[in-house]
Amino acid sequence: MGASPRILLYSHDTYGLGHLRRSLAIAQRLAHDISDIHQLLVTGSMVAGAYALPPRLDIVKLPALSKCSDGRYKARALPLSLAETASWRADMIFQSAIHFQPDILLVDKAAAGVHGELLPTLRQLKTWSPHTRLVLGMRDIEDSPQATRAEWRRKGVYTLLDDVYDVILLYGRREVFDPVTAYGISPKAASKLVECGYLRRDEPGESPRDVRGELGVKDGELLIVVTVGGGGDGFPILKTYLELAVRANPAAHTLMITGPLMAHEQRRVLERMARGLSVTLLTFTPDPLRYLKAADLVISMAGYNTTCEVLSLGKRALLIPRDKVREEQRIRASALARRGLVHTLDPRELSPKRLQQAILAALQTPLRRTPFPMTGLDKASQTIAALVEGTFAQAPAYTLSLPKTRLVVESRAM
Repeated sequence: MGASPRILLYSHDTYGLGHLRRSLAIAQRLAHDISDIHQLLVTGSMVAGAYALPPRLDIVKLPALSKCSDGRYKARALPLSLAETASWRADMIFQSAIHFQPDILLVDKAAAGVHGELLPTLRQLKTWSPHTRLVLGMRDIEDSPQATRAEWRRKGVYTLLDDVYDVILLYGRREVFDPVTAYGISPKAASKLVECGYLRRDEPGESPRDVRGELGVKDGELLIVVTVGGGGDGFPILKTYLELAVRANPAAHTLMITGPLMAHEQRRVLERMARGLSVTLLTFTPDPLRYLKAADLVISMAGYNTTCEVLSLGKRALLIPRDKVREEQRIRASALARRGLVHTLDPRELSPKRLQQAILAALQTPLRRTPFPMTGLDKASQTIAALVEGTFAQAPAYTLSLPKTRLVVESRAM
C-alpha cells in the first residue's frame, strides 16, 4: 500500500447515534496511531458535523433515512420514496469509493448496507480494486439468534461474510456473547474474525467538580444523569423519571439528555414537567463523557456506545433496554447484569415506583474496584495498521458471489 493509507468508513446511521459515534471513535484512534492516514466517513447521520473530527478526516453526508417502529425505513426529510433515496445513497457511496480509492473499507455493522446500498461498492472494490481490504466491524450483539439468522439469510449476509469480507472485527467479547455460535457463523467466516473486545472511551480531562459546578450541583448533592441516546424512542424513560421526581423530590440534581432525534412535542412535555425541579434539560452534547464522569449514577438505555462509556468509567448504571424492533439491548443488559456490572429494569415494568426501587438498589451498590477489560480500540487499530502495512495474515481469495440487489447504479471505470 502507498505511503499515505486511505480508509473509507461506512456508517449507515438510520436510528440513534451509535453507529456514527463508534465509527468516529475508531477513526480518532486510527488518526492517532497511523500518523499519515487519510480517512473519509460516509454517513447518513443528521448530526455528523456536530462532533469534533480527527485530523485528515472528511465526511460525505448521505440523504438521511429513519426507521419506523415496525423496523421499516423511509426518507427522513426529503419527499422521496425509499427506493429513490436508497438508490441515491448507493450512488454516492459508490462514487466516494471510486474517487477516494481506499486501501481499506471499514463497514460498521450493516454488511450489505441499508437495503443493499453497499453491494455495488463491494462488487466494484472486490473486482477492480483487489488491493482494497474489506473489513466489517460487528458490535457485540446484533439481535436474538433466531431473528439474526433469519435476517442474515434473507439479506445474503452469510455469503458476504464467507466470500467478500477479508476481516471481521468483533467489538465485543465472546465470553459475554458469542456470535459465532449464536448466529451460526461458518468456520470460513469465523477464521477471519478478530475478537477486539469492547471499545474503551478515554476519560475527559475536565474535573467532575467543574462539571458539577457548571450544572449547579450543590456540595454533597447527588448527580444523576439520564440519557437516551438519539432520543427517538426515549420519551417514556424520561417522562417516568420526571413523574418520580415530582412525587418523591429526590435529594439529587438530574441532568437529562433528551437526544437530537426526540420529537419537539415530546421535548416540550418534558420541559413543562421539569419546571420547579432540580433538573437540567439538554437536547444534545457531542461530549457526553464529561457528564457521565461527574455522575453518581447513570440511567440510560442499553445501546452499545453508552454502555461502553459506563463500563470505561466504572460508573454505577441502571440500564433500561430498548424492547422494540430488536432484542439487542435486552440481551446486552442481561449479559452485563449477570456479571454484576450494571443494574437493569425491564421496560415493560417501567413505572415511577419500580424506577425508584431500581435507582435505590443501584446507588447502594459499591463501585467496581477491578476495571472491566476493554481492548477494542487497541485491537481494532492494531489490526487495521497490520492490514495497512501488509503484515496481517491475509484471508484466502474466495470467489466473488454477491447477493443480487434491486438498486440500479451506473458503474464507472476507475
